[in-house]
Formats: sequence, C-alpha cells, structure tokens
Amino acid sequence: MENIMDHWDTNSLNCSFKYYFYNRVEEAQAPFFKPGPNEDPKEWEVALSKKPGPGFVPALCVGFAAMGERIKTQQRSLSMFNARLHEINAKLSELLGTHDTSTSIRAMDAKRKHQVLKQRCLSLAAKVQVLRNRGYALGGDEEDLKAKLLALDKGVSDPGLGARAEEIWARMITVQERAKLLRAEIEKTGTQTGDILDEATDKRAKKV
Repeated sequence: MENIMDHWDTNSLNCSFKYYFYNRVEEAQAPFFKPGPNEDPKEWEVALSKKPGPGFVPALCVGFAAMGERIKTQQRSLSMFNARLHEINAKLSELLGTHDTSTSIRAMDAKRKHQVLKQRCLSLAAKVQVLRNRGYALGGDEEDLKAKLLALDKGVSDPGLGARAEEIWARMITVQERAKLLRAEIEKTGTQTGDILDEATDKRAKKV
C-alpha cells in the first residue's frame, strides 16, 4: 500500500504521473537551468538530451493539478500572441490604407508635376540650344542651372526609385502574410509554448 501511495504522491520521485515538457528560453540562458529538488537528475538529463532545439529546457509536470496550471499558462500565452497579431494586422492595414489614400495620390501628383516640369525644361533647353547656335554663350549661372536640371532629370528617371518602392510594398505584403500564417499556426497548435515572434521580427514589423 505504501508503494502504491508513493506512486500517486506528486511530491515523490517515484510518482507515475509525470512527464517532461519543454519551455523555450533564451539560448544563452539555457545552460544555467538545472533539475529541481523533486526531480531525478538522470531523468532530467535524458529529457535534456531529447530537447527539440538549442533554446529549449525540460520542464517537469507532475500530476493533474500541474497539468491544469500548464494549460492555463499556455492559454494566457496564446491570448497574448493573438492580441499581438491583431495589433500587427491593424498596423499593417493602417499602413496599406495610408499608402492607398495618401502615398499613391502624392506619387501621381508628383509624376504629373514632373511631366510638366520636364516639358518646360525641354522647351528651355531648345531655346538655349537656339541661342548657342546663334553664337550666344551661356553664363556661369546658366551653366549651373543646366547642370542642376540635368541632375534632377537623371535622378527622377532613375529606375532604382521605382524598384525601391516595389521592394517596400513587397515587404509590407510579406509581413502581413507572415502575421496571418502565424495566427493560423497558433490557433491550430494551441498547446505550443514559447515566443512566436522574436524581438528582431517584432521590431522589423513595427518599422515597416
């Protein structure tokens, strides 16, 4: 009878209702984790050798009460992750809305003004060429203006600007799709623990 009670006692090393889960921690902090006072060091080392990754440490769960507390912790973590994903989606939607209502309109207006200025510059260049053909030399200020106009036209016509805009747009779409995938993955595997979005990804998403 004492042996049976010993296997049911959650404070005993011989308790049969125990299982090693894994908690995700900072990789640099993982070597500092050790077995608890009510844990068998050999079993802890075996669980450590089977860890799924370098940032995981064994976490012993003994009895039904400990299992219930772990489930509650996972549910709280899941709620936090869902709230963070909602914030990211809301921010991305706001950025996309701003782009559609403000940036795109400003870009179209700037393109229209550029075409007008380009025509005026071409007209000015034609008149200057006529004057040069007639023997009139350009002054220093006129030469500086000509160089500035050529530099501006070259900069605006640079295809790199369009490529940069397309790159930024693609990154915004990628981050939004990544947020949707993470949310679906969390909802599908509700028992998963650990950080879903690391700090670098979180900062990069907020920056975009």
